[in-house]
Amino acid sequence: MRDVTPYLKLVIDKEGRWFQNGAEIIHPEIYRHFNELLEKTADGGYQIRSGNEFCGVEVEDAPFVVQAVSEVEKGSIYMRLNDGSDEPLKPEWFWIGRDNVPYCLIKKGSFHARFSRPAYYALARHIVADEEGQNFFLHIDGLRTAISDSQPAQA
Repeated sequence: MRDVTPYLKLVIDKEGRWFQNGAEIIHPEIYRHFNELLEKTADGGYQIRSGNEFCGVEVEDAPFVVQAVSEVEKGSIYMRLNDGSDEPLKPEWFWIGRDNVPYCLIKKGSFHARFSRPAYYALARHIVADEEGQNFFLHIDGLRTAISDSQPAQA
């Protein structure tokens, strides 16, 4: 991928913060707009595109972060993402990655998100082990979904 805007270096750190040329983007509208423009590239990288201009985005871990988890109604777990949006958790799209970091697919399976510690601790109330303590499941509304140690296939 060739950057049309080579003077602009964009980075998303593992906490979901955006940086432009080393300075954190703190303006809420710019932050929101960059999240809306984010797209995956054919080679598995990330970029933002606006009209005919595009710029590569370096992502340290996941492009989004789950900041909070709540049970809106029985059987429905919702996640608040760092871009301010809310999404239902699909248990089959949740997994535990390297270094025991929890992730899930979001945005119709287009992106993955890393769970913040507080969000994971809230979700952990719904994690149960089998009788041998070897396998773990998300137990939501009476359904048990096995927790994988690898990213599930996308939608």
